[in-house]
Amino acid sequence: MQKEFFKKTEKAYGGELLKKRKGRIAGRPVVTKQTMHLVLRSSVAKGKWSFLEPKNKENIRIILRKFAEKYGVKLLHGANVGNHIHLEIQLTNRHTYKPFIRAVTAAIAMKITGVSRWKSKEDVGINKFWDLRPFTRVVVGWNARLSLKDYIKVNHLEAKGFKRDIAKVFIQRQRGLLQSG
Repeated sequence: MQKEFFKKTEKAYGGELLKKRKGRIAGRPVVTKQTMHLVLRSSVAKGKWSFLEPKNKENIRIILRKFAEKYGVKLLHGANVGNHIHLEIQLTNRHTYKPFIRAVTAAIAMKITGVSRWKSKEDVGINKFWDLRPFTRVVVGWNARLSLKDYIKVNHLEAKGFKRDIAKVFIQRQRGLLQSG
């Protein structure tokens, strides 16, 4: 049996993990060689603030592209599910993650709620827009990358009104994992 040469590190950070002792690690793993799964969730994104509202959907797309280009982040896949967003990203420089995520989260929250320098959160009637810190997970290996791609497709179909189990079967058939019967 071959010995491990590299120390095992945690590959996920943020979101619900911060509520558990096991999930509280020293810092967020940020990589440039592999891709990362990023999830931004807001429970107040309902009704006119839903990410799927046509105006909001377009604004989010523009914001993501603008800051991805500015900070050198590659947006590989994404799904807007209404109250949360799944993205597969690849960083070109590990130091650009922090300014990228700060800019994206602030711009999306401000664009959707209308909060600005002249209109405070109290004027709009919210305490905070994002539920938790962004969840990120390092995607290691080809199988993990394919699984993430399928997961994002399932969420995309779910946003279009498909039930989750039906969307999973559809994606599996599309990849040839299930025989139609």
